[in-house]
Amino acid sequence: MTDPLNDLFTLLPELILVAAALVVITVDLFLPRGAKWTLTPLAVFGMLLAGIGCALVWGVNDTVFAGFYVVDDLSVFLKVATLVIGVLAALFAPSYLVSRRLPLGEFNAILLFSLTGMFVLASSSDLVTMFLGLELMVMPAYLLTGFHKTDRYSNEGGLKYFLLGSFASAILLFGISWTYGLTGTTRVAEIGAGLTGSTAGIVALAMLTVGATFKVAAVPFHYWTPDAYQGAPTPLTGFLSVGPKLGAFALLVRLFVEGLGGDVRAEWLVVMAVLALLTMTGGNVVALAQVNVKRMLAYSSIAHTGYIMAALAAFAAAPSPAVQQRSVEAVLFYLLGYGVMNIAAFAVVGMLQRDPRRYGGLVSFAGLAGRAPWLAAAMAVLLLSLTGIPPTVGFFAKLYVLLAAVDAGMAWLAVAIALNAALAAFYYLRVIVYMYMRDPEPEPASIDGHPFGVAALAMSVVGVLALGIFVEPVLDFLRASAGSIF
Repeated sequence: MTDPLNDLFTLLPELILVAAALVVITVDLFLPRGAKWTLTPLAVFGMLLAGIGCALVWGVNDTVFAGFYVVDDLSVFLKVATLVIGVLAALFAPSYLVSRRLPLGEFNAILLFSLTGMFVLASSSDLVTMFLGLELMVMPAYLLTGFHKTDRYSNEGGLKYFLLGSFASAILLFGISWTYGLTGTTRVAEIGAGLTGSTAGIVALAMLTVGATFKVAAVPFHYWTPDAYQGAPTPLTGFLSVGPKLGAFALLVRLFVEGLGGDVRAEWLVVMAVLALLTMTGGNVVALAQVNVKRMLAYSSIAHTGYIMAALAAFAAAPSPAVQQRSVEAVLFYLLGYGVMNIAAFAVVGMLQRDPRRYGGLVSFAGLAGRAPWLAAAMAVLLLSLTGIPPTVGFFAKLYVLLAAVDAGMAWLAVAIALNAALAAFYYLRVIVYMYMRDPEPEPASIDGHPFGVAALAMSVVGVLALGIFVEPVLDFLRASAGSIF
């Protein structure tokens, strides 16, 4: 019989996050309007405590709560990456929300609950727990998308996200039910054998794939993404573009690597590879035509989903356990690097939208190097990283996915990744051209220089460069994390 206290100890990071959310809600009731800014440091402090909790459970590598929950090094890595994104999101949001009279306390509480859902997803070892974690993650995300209640674009984006997300959740739940009917279990590690070599198993796999890939905005299940991202308040869009995606890829890793990574992986290899190709190409091609930087970043986030899915396809095609592990490491490294650089890029767009009537068009970046050299330099570093230029983290993230595809014998997919990276360079570098080689608007909007946002942007740029220069310590962390499931 397991020790209940030991099981609770493994839940320490999750319990800290929930407690932090409740504290934020309670304190918010008694704070005067002028002191609401203190809720941000309070939420960040709660996340830092949760990070200490993650350090305490590192190395546990145990399954708890009768097999429904696993606390291994992989889950700890995913939780740490989630907290990094959460801290940045909390710091980027205040000035944008306060200037538009949006409630800061509600935002921080919703953010903490969404992070808790990602924690649950990272540790799910059962399909039931996985679905509960997924819904705990995406329901707050629906609220964040429609957070600006008086903005019709925010309302439209939130409604589309909610309706299509609910539809995809229903498909995923139906796939879980079908899987249980075929295998007699909902344990992730035990479902693979029951889904091999039958038409019913293929149907179950199809529903699981559709439900899961919708959550990462893979083509052709991406239609909600541009409207949802454009409608949401810009700093919140940054979180929505990376946070729920990280949680959804945690689901994909648990489901397809752990649950369906045996003999059954041949059944989903081609589908995953084709989805990766369509997603990276479709996102990049449509992003080329965008003149709104916020919408361009929304479509480019779809393309980055395709790169990460390519690493999953490489896992399915890998000829040996060593190549399989390197493919999972590529997924994890890309998630961490993408999270830091993408959320910061959206934050820069938000800093140029201090005037609520401005919507982040290319012209708002014109001449930015002359008006705010520090902001232009930060955005240039982030865009170069998103493009994949060394020595940024974006270069090594793409490199490891390329190497994983080549090692798995999928040279055609590696060529597709390289061509798509070249395609993306056009629209990313176009923004840099506007910042450094175009004259500014006649009456440019004032730039938001809130201390929280500036500090978070500085941390993001340092992180993008540090993760690209000091790669080896990160790779050691990744090897230990990915190795815990092999």
